[in-house]
Amino acid sequence: MTGIGEAVTAVRGAYTIARAAKDVTDKVKLDTAVSEVLDALGNAQSALLALQQHHFELLDENRQLKERLAKEARFDRYYIEKTPMGGLVLRLKPEEVTSQQPDHRACPNCREHGRLSMLAEEDLFYRCLVKDCGFLAEHTESPNLGIDPMY
Repeated sequence: MTGIGEAVTAVRGAYTIARAAKDVTDKVKLDTAVSEVLDALGNAQSALLALQQHHFELLDENRQLKERLAKEARFDRYYIEKTPMGGLVLRLKPEEVTSQQPDHRACPNCREHGRLSMLAEEDLFYRCLVKDCGFLAEHTESPNLGIDPMY
């Protein structure tokens, strides 16, 4: 925090100069002292402005980090589930299931991009609902339709 130190030093210097100048009767010395006080106050103002700018930058960075943490916290409600066919999906934790938030699965691919996307449960697959994702996870073994795999 050099900005604070610079501002304090400049204000102290201005104060010291002003105290020393209060008893000066020589006009030239008084003008010199006033000039030095004004310079010190200008330096203090510059240091405080720089400190204020840095403060605003830190506030903005803090806001952005809080937003990222809040986005990531959405995924704390899920755990990785291995489907019977070996696929991996995100599943809502049992303690999070309510009448307003039913049991469901979410897409692990979209999660990597910071998106929380539900998976549609179809006959054999979980399919991501995001158009450009294309994630599929087989959750049920494909039925044997009596076709010999040799043909």
